[in-house]
Amino acid sequence: MNKWKVLAVLLCMVLCLTNLAGCKKSEGSKEADKQSAANGKTSEEATVTPSSYLNQEGFPIVNDPVTMTVFGSRDPNHAKWKDVRIFKEYEKMSNIQMDYQEVPNDGFTEKKQLLFASNELPDVFIRCSFTPAEITQYGVESQQLIPLDNLIEQYAPNLKKLMEKDSTIKDAITASDGHIYTLPSVDLSESGHISFKQFINTKWLKAVGMEVPKTTEDLKAVLHAFKDKDPNGNGEQDEIPLGIRDTGAIYSLGGSFGLEHQMRDTYNLVDGKLHNWLCDDEFKEYLQFLNELYTEGLLWSDYYKNDLASWRSNLASAAYGVMYMPYTDVFKNVEDQYEGFDALTGPNGSSIWSDVNISDSVIGAFAISNTCKEPEAAIRWVDYFYGDEGSVFCRYGIEGETFQYDENGQPQISDDIANAKEGFMTALGKINLVPGGGFPSLITDKTDGIVASQKTKEAAALLSDNLPGTIVPKPALSIEDGERVNTIEQDLFTYRDEAVTKFIIGEWGFNKWDDYCKTMEKTGIKELETIYNNSLK
Repeated sequence: MNKWKVLAVLLCMVLCLTNLAGCKKSEGSKEADKQSAANGKTSEEATVTPSSYLNQEGFPIVNDPVTMTVFGSRDPNHAKWKDVRIFKEYEKMSNIQMDYQEVPNDGFTEKKQLLFASNELPDVFIRCSFTPAEITQYGVESQQLIPLDNLIEQYAPNLKKLMEKDSTIKDAITASDGHIYTLPSVDLSESGHISFKQFINTKWLKAVGMEVPKTTEDLKAVLHAFKDKDPNGNGEQDEIPLGIRDTGAIYSLGGSFGLEHQMRDTYNLVDGKLHNWLCDDEFKEYLQFLNELYTEGLLWSDYYKNDLASWRSNLASAAYGVMYMPYTDVFKNVEDQYEGFDALTGPNGSSIWSDVNISDSVIGAFAISNTCKEPEAAIRWVDYFYGDEGSVFCRYGIEGETFQYDENGQPQISDDIANAKEGFMTALGKINLVPGGGFPSLITDKTDGIVASQKTKEAAALLSDNLPGTIVPKPALSIEDGERVNTIEQDLFTYRDEAVTKFIIGEWGFNKWDDYCKTMEKTGIKELETIYNNSLK
């Protein structure tokens, strides 16, 4: 072999070895990208280590100012988020400036879906109420939401402590692939554990000379007295005996008919299995009861129109005899006319109060997108609100300015906010995001008092002995199951709400019940049961 051939062979060997090394490097880079993606960064971005810009604890969170974009839903009582008092103060504390891009509650779900479809994502999502199906779609499947497990372990000591203390919190927010993509609003208070409480107008009760009802039949008799005996004393028959707020609140009294709200939905837990009761005889009996109330003029005639403005106007003037609300804050001016009362015993002897939450009632309150360049700072930003100090801050604001501690060490909101002419919730919405709920934070018996008055706490305590023994959150679903559940539930919920309303207001007679159940079965109610039961942990 001449020297030129030897040189050619050697050159080929060098090129092959170089290419082989390049291939190995490429595979290693892919693996690095995959690993660092769990923290929201590519391998190139990961060269900037958190320690170079982030303080592990205390304030400020970052030494040099950082700006993040934020998307979320704004309650009607909120000020523009950039003007909310705690956010302005927290920006100074943290050195993180949030570019808030909030949108109104109305139509929010559609706007959220369009945002993900366009893939023009913000850095952070707040108060977005991600459902299990959306967590599967945007987290597990598309990875537009990043896994938060490692970030929580390293940078979220407050949330980590809560999950170690109460494993149901972690269970509820863990997706089907074993990762956490969204953070919850954690409510550990007794008043928050029970969602809707029931209140009765004791001034009217005294006027008609009757006792607090103990059974559903007693309730009906009291409502008739409220309708017929002019308890408000104005000489007109303008009282509204039973004020149910909207179509979602119509199920509040269902426990008296044996209907639980497992998974915050229309399910009972029977021998460890979930059962959807929308076609059960007990639900039919409940609807017949509500239909009687509506037909006899005892139930607010506009309940199904979701007219919140009219509802609040009626409430402010104490126009309801009996009604269901989570807190008394929205009728503070007439609160002294109302008292909570015990769960009612129904026709079959059931006296369950089923409208209850698990501790993490809002599982999708916070998330970080895969576009966020500082996920460590973002997780530290939100973790403050899961601690005792941050819990007080996010619900009451600034000591000496928006609240004071009383002699028992309990925070008390300032009088000028509590008694504001514009209304308490509107005034509070300038301080924080408490109105409407859903903010990623910790709520305890110490900090629930911002909306949970003593009367609210008393109403919750009266119902606490009648709660279901076990409360099941919605389980994590696989990608395929999540997609199927989402499809079924969209159609089922639409038909359910339409049919339930028609039964109650009398547009449908109960001779249509069998047809209603057949449609429910075609929509996939049994398949939903099977999917959820197969996914129970």
